[in-house]
Amino acid sequence: MASDTHETFWETIMRFTPASILLATAFALSASSGLTQKAAESASNPRAAEWVAKGKVAQAAGEYEQARDAFETALLLAPRDSSIYMELAKIARAEKLPGKAIRYYGRVLELQPNNQLALQGEGLAMMEKGATESAREALAKLRTVCKTSCASAEPLVAAIAAGAPKVAAAQPAAAKPSTSEQ
Repeated sequence: MASDTHETFWETIMRFTPASILLATAFALSASSGLTQKAAESASNPRAAEWVAKGKVAQAAGEYEQARDAFETALLLAPRDSSIYMELAKIARAEKLPGKAIRYYGRVLELQPNNQLALQGEGLAMMEKGATESAREALAKLRTVCKTSCASAEPLVAAIAAGAPKVAAAQPAAAKPSTSEQ
């Protein structure tokens, strides 16, 4: 009787093993192709690529408003393209809008958590905003991502060493003697 139970157990395993292997393989392939498809989504969109090219031309010419418009249009066509967010962040920094740049770098890091240039840019934008402690945290993340020497950390190290930008405080106007006094 024990032998009979043992045989049915192995029969059951042998009956379902090929199906379970096939099912596991199908799930693994569909999951990996889904990740690849998202990464290739923007690269395969020629309209988005056209808008990115227009944005880069305008950006190189210093026409930031036109560049931003072109990149934002490209973003509508390829919303998961981190390179577009990087370009928008560069424009924001060039326009002295560090808060906006930080948001764009943050979006890049949501899509690519180990993007060294985004970590560097985020830290530099934080320094421009005067958030030294947050910039130090970005530097720590950047050094964690870099396993050995980290050339992309050097500009951020230098910015932190230089300190936050100094903002001149408004000084009250000195009391001027009035000419009506006699």
